[in-house]
Amino acid sequence: MINIECIQAAQGDCIWVEYGKDQDSLHRILIDGGTSDTYKRLKKRIKKLKPNERHFDLLVITHIDADHIAGILKLFEKDGLGITFSDIWFNGYKHLGKSRIKGVVQGELLSDYLEQPHLNWNKAFKGKAVSVDKRKKFKSIKLPGGMKLTLFSPTQKALSDLKPHWFKEAKKAGLLVDNKLPYKKDLDTCPSRSKRLSRRMLPDIDALAKTSFEPDSSLTNGSSIAFLAEYAGKKMLFTGDAYATILLDSIQRYLPECEPLYLDLFKIPHHGSDGNISKKLLERIRCSTYLVSTNGAYHKHPDKIAIARIIKYGGHKPDLYFNYLSKYNEIWSNTALQEKYQYNAHYPTDEQTSIKISFKKMQQ
Repeated sequence: MINIECIQAAQGDCIWVEYGKDQDSLHRILIDGGTSDTYKRLKKRIKKLKPNERHFDLLVITHIDADHIAGILKLFEKDGLGITFSDIWFNGYKHLGKSRIKGVVQGELLSDYLEQPHLNWNKAFKGKAVSVDKRKKFKSIKLPGGMKLTLFSPTQKALSDLKPHWFKEAKKAGLLVDNKLPYKKDLDTCPSRSKRLSRRMLPDIDALAKTSFEPDSSLTNGSSIAFLAEYAGKKMLFTGDAYATILLDSIQRYLPECEPLYLDLFKIPHHGSDGNISKKLLERIRCSTYLVSTNGAYHKHPDKIAIARIIKYGGHKPDLYFNYLSKYNEIWSNTALQEKYQYNAHYPTDEQTSIKISFKKMQQ
Protein backbone atom coordinates (compact mmCIF):
# COMPACT_ATOMS: atom_id res chain seq x y z
CA MET A 1 0.00 0.00 0.00
CA ILE A 2 1.02 3.61 -0.61
CA ASN A 3 -0.52 6.67 1.02
CA ILE A 4 0.33 10.19 -0.13
CA GLU A 5 -0.97 12.95 2.13
CA CYS A 6 -0.58 16.52 0.91
CA ILE A 7 -0.87 18.57 4.10
CA GLN A 8 -2.22 22.09 3.80
CA ALA A 9 0.88 24.31 3.80
CA ALA A 10 -0.46 27.70 2.63
CA GLN A 11 1.39 28.53 -0.59
CA GLY A 12 3.98 25.81 0.09
CA ASP A 13 4.58 22.05 0.16
CA CYS A 14 4.39 19.50 2.96
CA ILE A 15 3.98 15.95 1.67
CA TRP A 16 3.74 12.86 3.87
CA VAL A 17 4.39 9.53 2.12
CA GLU A 18 3.76 6.09 3.64
CA TYR A 19 4.44 2.74 2.03
CA GLY A 20 4.50 -0.89 3.10
CA LYS A 21 2.87 -4.30 2.79
CA ASP A 22 0.17 -3.41 5.32
CA GLN A 23 -0.79 -0.86 7.96
CA ASP A 24 1.49 -2.50 10.53
CA SER A 25 4.65 -2.32 8.41
CA LEU A 26 4.60 1.23 7.08
CA HIS A 27 7.72 3.20 6.18
CA ARG A 28 7.63 6.98 5.91
CA ILE A 29 9.10 9.86 3.89
CA LEU A 30 8.50 13.56 4.61
CA ILE A 31 8.98 16.05 1.78
CA ASP A 32 9.24 19.69 2.93
CA GLY A 33 7.51 21.39 5.86
CA GLY A 34 5.63 24.30 4.33
CA THR A 35 5.41 27.69 6.01
CA SER A 36 5.96 28.38 9.73
CA ASP A 37 2.26 27.99 10.44
CA THR A 38 2.25 24.59 8.70
CA TYR A 39 4.12 23.25 11.73
CA LYS A 40 0.85 23.13 13.70
CA ARG A 41 -0.72 20.74 11.19
CA LEU A 42 2.47 18.72 10.78
CA LYS A 43 2.81 18.37 14.56
CA LYS A 44 -0.80 17.20 14.81
CA ARG A 45 -0.16 14.60 12.10
CA ILE A 46 3.01 13.36 13.80
CA LYS A 47 1.23 13.04 17.16
CA LYS A 48 -1.22 10.60 15.58
CA LEU A 49 1.70 8.17 15.46
CA LYS A 50 2.73 6.20 18.52
CA PRO A 51 6.06 7.45 19.94
CA ASN A 52 7.85 4.31 18.71
CA GLU A 53 6.54 4.89 15.17
CA ARG A 54 7.90 8.43 14.75
CA HIS A 55 10.74 7.44 12.48
CA PHE A 56 11.12 8.53 8.86
CA ASP A 57 13.37 6.73 6.42
CA LEU A 58 13.94 10.03 4.65
CA LEU A 59 13.35 13.76 5.07
CA VAL A 60 13.71 15.77 1.86
CA ILE A 61 14.03 19.55 2.08
CA THR A 62 13.76 20.31 -1.60
CA HIS A 63 15.21 23.85 -1.58
CA ILE A 64 15.53 26.98 0.52
CA ASP A 65 12.33 28.86 -0.30
CA ALA A 66 10.51 29.75 2.92
CA ASP A 67 7.25 28.04 1.90
CA HIS A 68 9.09 24.71 1.82
CA ILE A 69 11.59 25.10 4.63
CA ALA A 70 10.09 27.28 7.39
CA GLY A 71 7.95 24.50 8.85
CA ILE A 72 11.00 22.24 9.03
CA LEU A 73 12.96 24.93 10.88
CA LYS A 74 10.15 25.13 13.41
CA LEU A 75 10.02 21.33 13.69
CA PHE A 76 13.73 21.22 14.50
CA GLU A 77 13.45 24.18 16.85
CA LYS A 78 10.71 22.50 18.94
CA ASP A 79 12.39 19.07 18.82
CA GLY A 80 10.05 17.51 21.39
CA LEU A 81 8.18 14.95 19.31
CA GLY A 82 10.83 12.23 19.32
CA ILE A 83 11.21 12.18 15.53
CA THR A 84 14.19 10.45 13.93
CA PHE A 85 15.36 10.33 10.32
CA SER A 86 17.56 7.72 8.64
CA ASP A 87 18.69 10.32 6.12
CA ILE A 88 18.07 14.01 5.43
CA TRP A 89 18.49 15.40 1.93
CA PHE A 90 19.22 19.12 1.75
CA ASN A 91 21.70 21.14 -0.28
CA GLY A 92 23.41 23.76 1.87
CA TYR A 93 25.92 26.36 0.82
CA LYS A 94 28.78 23.87 1.04
CA HIS A 95 27.08 21.74 -1.63
CA LEU A 96 26.87 24.47 -4.26
CA GLY A 97 30.47 24.16 -5.40
CA LYS A 98 34.00 24.87 -4.23
CA SER A 99 34.44 27.95 -2.06
CA ARG A 100 37.33 29.80 -0.48
CA ILE A 101 35.07 31.03 2.30
CA LYS A 102 35.72 29.18 5.56
CA GLY A 103 33.20 28.65 8.30
CA VAL A 104 30.32 29.94 6.23
CA VAL A 105 28.10 27.02 7.23
CA GLN A 106 27.94 28.37 10.78
CA GLY A 107 25.89 31.26 9.45
CA GLU A 108 23.03 29.02 8.38
CA LEU A 109 20.44 27.88 10.89
CA LEU A 110 19.47 24.64 9.16
CA SER A 111 22.99 23.66 8.11
CA ASP A 112 24.19 24.29 11.66
CA TYR A 113 21.52 21.90 12.92
CA LEU A 114 22.30 19.23 10.32
CA GLU A 115 26.01 19.28 11.21
CA GLN A 116 25.21 17.47 14.46
CA PRO A 117 27.09 14.14 14.53
CA HIS A 118 24.01 11.99 15.23
CA LEU A 119 22.26 13.13 12.04
CA ASN A 120 22.75 11.69 8.55
CA TRP A 121 22.97 14.61 6.12
CA ASN A 122 22.90 13.53 2.46
CA LYS A 123 24.07 10.09 3.57
CA ALA A 124 22.91 8.48 0.30
CA PHE A 125 25.26 10.87 -1.52
CA LYS A 126 28.17 10.34 0.90
CA GLY A 127 27.65 13.79 2.36
CA LYS A 128 28.04 15.50 -1.01
CA ALA A 129 25.45 17.43 -2.99
CA VAL A 130 22.12 15.85 -3.84
CA SER A 131 22.47 16.47 -7.56
CA VAL A 132 22.28 14.81 -10.96
CA ASP A 133 25.57 14.11 -12.72
CA LYS A 134 24.72 14.33 -16.41
CA ARG A 135 27.94 12.52 -17.28
CA LYS A 136 26.90 9.35 -15.45
CA LYS A 137 24.07 6.86 -15.68
CA PHE A 138 21.19 7.14 -13.28
CA LYS A 139 21.76 5.27 -10.04
CA SER A 140 18.73 4.42 -7.92
CA ILE A 141 18.71 4.64 -4.14
CA LYS A 142 16.91 1.88 -2.22
CA LEU A 143 15.16 2.81 1.01
CA PRO A 144 14.23 0.37 3.78
CA GLY A 145 11.00 -1.41 2.89
CA GLY A 146 11.77 -1.47 -0.82
CA MET A 147 11.07 2.08 -2.05
CA LYS A 148 13.37 2.99 -4.94
CA LEU A 149 14.27 6.63 -5.64
CA THR A 150 15.88 8.05 -8.78
CA LEU A 151 17.06 11.65 -8.67
CA PHE A 152 15.91 13.91 -11.56
CA SER A 153 16.86 17.36 -10.20
CA PRO A 154 18.86 19.49 -9.50
CA THR A 155 21.87 19.48 -11.78
CA GLN A 156 25.22 20.63 -10.43
CA LYS A 157 24.98 23.63 -12.78
CA ALA A 158 21.69 24.69 -11.16
CA LEU A 159 23.34 24.55 -7.75
CA SER A 160 26.34 26.53 -9.02
CA ASP A 161 24.04 29.17 -10.52
CA LEU A 162 22.44 29.67 -7.09
CA LYS A 163 25.74 30.07 -5.24
CA PRO A 164 26.37 33.82 -5.83
CA HIS A 165 22.85 34.54 -4.59
CA TRP A 166 22.78 32.05 -1.70
CA PHE A 167 22.96 34.45 1.23
CA LYS A 168 20.33 36.77 -0.18
CA GLU A 169 17.95 33.84 -0.67
CA ALA A 170 18.93 32.21 2.64
CA LYS A 171 18.08 35.45 4.43
CA LYS A 172 14.66 35.56 2.78
CA ALA A 173 14.04 31.94 3.84
CA GLY A 174 15.06 32.58 7.45
CA LEU A 175 18.11 30.30 7.28
CA LEU A 176 20.56 32.77 8.78
CA VAL A 177 20.92 32.46 12.53
CA ASP A 178 20.52 36.20 13.12
CA ASN A 179 17.57 36.54 10.75
CA LYS A 180 14.96 33.94 11.65
CA LEU A 181 11.61 34.25 9.91
CA PRO A 182 8.87 35.90 11.95
CA TYR A 183 5.93 33.67 12.78
CA LYS A 184 3.18 34.41 10.29
CA LYS A 185 -0.23 32.85 9.95
CA ASP A 186 -1.08 31.24 6.63
CA LEU A 187 -3.30 33.35 4.41
CA ASP A 188 -6.80 31.92 4.14
CA THR A 189 -8.06 32.01 0.58
CA CYS A 190 -10.95 29.55 0.81
CA PRO A 191 -14.09 30.96 -0.90
CA SER A 192 -17.72 30.39 -0.09
CA ARG A 193 -18.85 27.01 -1.35
CA SER A 194 -22.20 28.47 -2.33
CA LYS A 195 -20.68 30.43 -5.19
CA ARG A 196 -21.75 29.26 -8.65
CA LEU A 197 -20.03 29.97 -11.93
CA SER A 198 -22.00 30.56 -15.11
CA ARG A 199 -21.06 28.85 -18.35
CA ARG A 200 -19.95 32.12 -19.96
CA MET A 201 -17.31 32.50 -17.23
CA LEU A 202 -15.71 29.18 -18.00
CA PRO A 203 -12.13 29.31 -19.32
CA ASP A 204 -11.27 28.26 -22.84
CA ILE A 205 -9.00 25.28 -22.15
CA ASP A 206 -7.87 24.93 -25.76
CA ALA A 207 -6.80 28.57 -26.03
CA LEU A 208 -5.08 28.60 -22.63
CA ALA A 209 -3.17 25.39 -23.36
CA LYS A 210 -1.75 26.94 -26.55
CA THR A 211 -0.18 29.84 -24.62
CA SER A 212 3.55 30.01 -25.33
CA PHE A 213 5.70 28.51 -22.59
CA GLU A 214 7.94 30.89 -20.65
CA PRO A 215 10.17 28.83 -18.34
CA ASP A 216 10.72 29.61 -14.69
CA SER A 217 14.00 31.42 -14.04
CA SER A 218 14.04 31.44 -10.22
CA LEU A 219 17.48 30.24 -9.10
CA THR A 220 16.12 28.68 -5.91
CA ASN A 221 13.48 26.76 -7.86
CA GLY A 222 16.17 25.51 -10.23
CA SER A 223 17.97 24.01 -7.23
CA SER A 224 14.91 21.95 -6.18
CA ILE A 225 15.36 18.28 -5.40
CA ALA A 226 13.01 16.17 -7.54
CA PHE A 227 12.89 12.39 -7.74
CA LEU A 228 11.05 9.43 -9.19
CA ALA A 229 9.74 7.12 -6.44
CA GLU A 230 8.90 3.50 -7.24
CA TYR A 231 7.27 0.91 -5.02
CA ALA A 232 5.39 -2.31 -5.78
CA GLY A 233 4.79 -1.37 -9.41
CA LYS A 234 3.69 2.21 -8.71
CA LYS A 235 5.65 5.25 -9.91
CA MET A 236 5.38 8.76 -8.47
CA LEU A 237 7.23 11.93 -9.45
CA PHE A 238 7.83 14.40 -6.60
CA THR A 239 9.17 17.68 -7.91
CA GLY A 240 9.38 20.49 -5.34
CA ASP A 241 9.57 23.64 -7.48
CA ALA A 242 11.84 22.09 -10.13
CA TYR A 243 12.25 23.46 -13.65
CA ALA A 244 10.22 21.76 -16.38
CA THR A 245 13.33 21.88 -18.56
CA ILE A 246 15.46 19.96 -16.03
CA LEU A 247 12.72 17.36 -15.48
CA LEU A 248 12.29 16.86 -19.23
CA ASP A 249 16.03 16.53 -19.78
CA SER A 250 16.26 13.92 -17.01
CA ILE A 251 13.36 11.94 -18.44
CA GLN A 252 14.96 12.00 -21.88
CA ARG A 253 18.23 10.66 -20.48
CA TYR A 254 16.46 8.16 -18.21
CA LEU A 255 14.46 6.82 -21.17
CA PRO A 256 16.71 7.48 -24.20
CA GLU A 257 14.58 5.43 -26.59
CA CYS A 258 11.89 8.14 -26.43
CA GLU A 259 9.40 5.89 -24.65
CA PRO A 260 7.05 7.74 -22.29
CA LEU A 261 7.53 7.76 -18.54
CA TYR A 262 4.49 6.05 -17.05
CA LEU A 263 3.45 7.56 -13.73
CA ASP A 264 0.72 6.85 -11.20
CA LEU A 265 1.17 10.27 -9.59
CA PHE A 266 2.75 13.54 -10.68
CA LYS A 267 3.15 16.24 -8.02
CA ILE A 268 3.03 19.39 -10.14
CA PRO A 269 6.14 21.59 -9.64
CA HIS A 270 5.93 25.07 -8.15
CA HIS A 271 2.31 24.83 -7.06
CA GLY A 272 0.94 24.89 -10.60
CA SER A 273 2.93 27.80 -12.01
CA ASP A 274 2.68 27.99 -15.80
CA GLY A 275 6.47 28.44 -15.94
CA ASN A 276 7.05 24.94 -14.52
CA ILE A 277 4.69 22.78 -16.56
CA SER A 278 5.15 22.60 -20.32
CA LYS A 279 3.45 20.79 -23.17
CA LYS A 280 6.72 19.02 -23.99
CA LEU A 281 7.04 17.71 -20.44
CA LEU A 282 3.43 16.50 -20.32
CA GLU A 283 3.73 14.79 -23.70
CA ARG A 284 6.73 12.80 -22.46
CA ILE A 285 4.83 11.25 -19.56
CA ARG A 286 1.69 9.14 -19.20
CA CYS A 287 -0.14 9.93 -15.99
CA SER A 288 -3.71 10.02 -14.74
CA THR A 289 -3.27 11.63 -11.29
CA TYR A 290 -1.92 15.14 -10.70
CA LEU A 291 -1.37 16.75 -7.31
CA VAL A 292 -1.29 20.52 -6.69
CA SER A 293 -0.21 21.95 -3.34
CA THR A 294 -1.16 25.59 -2.66
CA ASN A 295 -3.88 27.86 -1.31
CA GLY A 296 -2.93 30.53 -3.83
CA ALA A 297 -1.60 32.97 -1.24
CA TYR A 298 0.82 35.59 -2.59
CA HIS A 299 1.24 34.13 -6.11
CA LYS A 300 -2.37 33.16 -6.97
CA HIS A 301 -1.41 29.62 -7.96
CA PRO A 302 -2.32 27.41 -9.68
CA ASP A 303 -2.17 29.31 -12.95
CA LYS A 304 -5.07 28.60 -15.29
CA ILE A 305 -2.61 28.06 -18.14
CA ALA A 306 -0.83 25.28 -16.23
CA ILE A 307 -4.07 23.45 -15.36
CA ALA A 308 -5.29 23.87 -18.94
CA ARG A 309 -2.09 22.24 -20.22
CA ILE A 310 -2.61 19.29 -17.87
CA ILE A 311 -6.23 18.86 -18.96
CA LYS A 312 -5.28 19.17 -22.65
CA TYR A 313 -1.99 17.25 -22.76
CA GLY A 314 -1.90 15.29 -19.49
CA GLY A 315 -3.59 12.11 -20.63
CA HIS A 316 -7.11 10.67 -20.84
CA LYS A 317 -9.52 11.98 -18.20
CA PRO A 318 -6.91 13.11 -15.67
CA ASP A 319 -7.69 13.40 -11.96
CA LEU A 320 -6.65 16.73 -10.43
CA TYR A 321 -6.13 16.75 -6.65
CA PHE A 322 -5.92 20.08 -4.82
CA ASN A 323 -5.07 20.32 -1.11
CA TYR A 324 -7.20 23.48 -0.75
CA LEU A 325 -10.41 24.78 -2.25
CA SER A 326 -9.52 28.38 -3.06
CA LYS A 327 -10.76 31.22 -5.22
CA TYR A 328 -7.83 30.46 -7.51
CA ASN A 329 -8.77 26.81 -8.18
CA GLU A 330 -12.55 26.61 -7.59
CA ILE A 331 -13.21 27.11 -11.32
CA TRP A 332 -11.99 23.56 -11.96
CA SER A 333 -14.81 22.13 -9.83
CA ASN A 334 -17.38 23.25 -12.37
CA THR A 335 -19.36 20.22 -13.57
CA ALA A 336 -19.92 21.56 -17.09
CA LEU A 337 -16.20 22.19 -17.48
CA GLN A 338 -15.32 18.69 -16.25
CA GLU A 339 -17.81 17.08 -18.61
CA LYS A 340 -16.73 19.13 -21.61
CA TYR A 341 -12.99 18.52 -21.17
CA GLN A 342 -13.15 15.08 -19.54
CA TYR A 343 -11.28 15.46 -16.27
CA ASN A 344 -12.09 15.15 -12.54
CA ALA A 345 -11.28 17.65 -9.79
CA HIS A 346 -10.90 16.66 -6.13
CA TYR A 347 -10.75 18.90 -3.05
CA PRO A 348 -10.61 18.35 0.73
CA THR A 349 -13.75 18.95 2.80
CA ASP A 350 -14.04 21.90 5.16
CA GLU A 351 -12.98 19.68 8.06
CA GLN A 352 -9.89 18.24 6.37
CA THR A 353 -6.42 19.78 6.57
CA SER A 354 -4.93 17.63 3.82
CA ILE A 355 -5.89 15.65 0.75
CA LYS A 356 -4.99 11.98 0.51
CA ILE A 357 -4.28 9.67 -2.41
CA SER A 358 -3.91 5.94 -1.75
CA PHE A 359 -2.86 2.99 -3.86
CA LYS A 360 -4.17 -0.18 -2.21
CA LYS A 361 -3.84 -2.81 -4.93
CA MET A 362 -0.14 -3.43 -5.30
CA GLN A 363 1.85 -5.44 -7.80
CA GLN A 364 3.42 -8.51 -6.20
